[in-house]
Amino acid sequence: MNKLSGFSIAACLIFLCSCTGENKVSVSHLQHSDWAPDVIEGLNAFIDDCAGMKNAYAVFDFDNTSSIFDVEEQMAIYQLETMSFALDPAQLADVLATGLDAAPPEYLDFIADITGAYSALYSKYGPFTPDGLDVAIAETVRSDSQWLEFATKMRLMYDKVGDWVGTDESYCWVLYWSAGMSEKQVYDMAFASHRKYAAVNTSVETWTSPADIQSRIGQVSVSWTRGIQVSENIRELWKCLDENGIDVWVCSASGNAQIQAAVDAFGLRDYCTGVLAMTVSRNGEGLYTNSYDYSSGYAAIPASDGWTYGNLATAAQTAGPGKVTAILNSIAPLYGGATPLAGFMDSTGDFNFCTEFASLRTVVCFNRANRKITDGGGLIAEVAIYEKENLGYDYASARKAGDTFYLLQGRDENGLRSFRSSNKTLRFGATEERLFANDDNEKQLSEMIDAGLTVGETLNLYSGNFLENYNGYHSR
Repeated sequence: MNKLSGFSIAACLIFLCSCTGENKVSVSHLQHSDWAPDVIEGLNAFIDDCAGMKNAYAVFDFDNTSSIFDVEEQMAIYQLETMSFALDPAQLADVLATGLDAAPPEYLDFIADITGAYSALYSKYGPFTPDGLDVAIAETVRSDSQWLEFATKMRLMYDKVGDWVGTDESYCWVLYWSAGMSEKQVYDMAFASHRKYAAVNTSVETWTSPADIQSRIGQVSVSWTRGIQVSENIRELWKCLDENGIDVWVCSASGNAQIQAAVDAFGLRDYCTGVLAMTVSRNGEGLYTNSYDYSSGYAAIPASDGWTYGNLATAAQTAGPGKVTAILNSIAPLYGGATPLAGFMDSTGDFNFCTEFASLRTVVCFNRANRKITDGGGLIAEVAIYEKENLGYDYASARKAGDTFYLLQGRDENGLRSFRSSNKTLRFGATEERLFANDDNEKQLSEMIDAGLTVGETLNLYSGNFLENYNGYHSR
């Protein structure tokens, strides 16, 4: 059910029954047994409270929230493993330098090593195309030492860009790998990646560049996690919200085509109202370039023949404070200016939109159990436990106190990845579940308890550990 009015069939039925004096129609509820007990209780209470409400919508982050692990980062691996590129070596060098003027000179050494290896591969196996290599040829290429040099340093440079110039740049930088492709080609690559890596068990892999290849950087290694998943719980949740007249929006720091493909690949399309995500500029031929599109980055809306676009520009990178801007610019006007009733998050990139809107009745944080006190996901995890164990909140009492009801959902990162009936998470390779990243989270929680802080005081105080740009709790 794709709707932009915020008033669904369920809402109409509820309205009609109230006008005729009948009891409110029953609403659908979450049923899966592997929700944390307080999370399913809180979400069902939220649904009871908001079902059929006019202008009701929720906003979900995607990576590590709607999905377990990061679909954008996994697609980068797919792109490297299949050599799906539309760039010659000179073009690649220009793309890799985008946005790095303020980076330390080391970035030039990385580009020299990467393009040197890419040139060798291009001469031997190229030219490369957005469709990638045939499976057999791709295996041959991956056995070439120049490929290991190329892939290792490309993936490591992604991490380095975040260190050098910040995540705002690294989120864009990895999108530019698809320069020269059409949106359809990026969508197809993303769809294939999502389907492939949803079917593999979680593993942490390490690539090490060859020692015998002469290079500026020398031998380096990079580790990354293979595997992604959207759990049955998320499909149940989106379906349940949609059936009860609460629209489902995505606001993601991954690329637009990548998230459209994820919505389709994981069976979420029927319940999705729209997607706000990172938007790359296109040239006159409609091909991606290595620049960000601030003027025509519109909401993507599921349509009968694929995806269409709205006409309200986000005018922002859809990350961090930019998610607030994007929601205000591209979603709220569709609902008469109303802001979201619920938010779903995992990290600092979601902290602003999941705390600043006074309209938020509930927020679920998906527990990665590695979010430190210097991360928004770590602080929200602490606040969820604080509300539960020290303030004694349930959905109704949080509403009465004027607070957003924060909930913490655990997950199992092993195998094909799933939820756990717990606030704690079983991280990959672990035998015991964890609530927080480390003792610092416990100490910060103890400080809240000892000081008797309110939720607002807590978020306003400790957000200074990781945010420079924060409008304040319930400030919008």
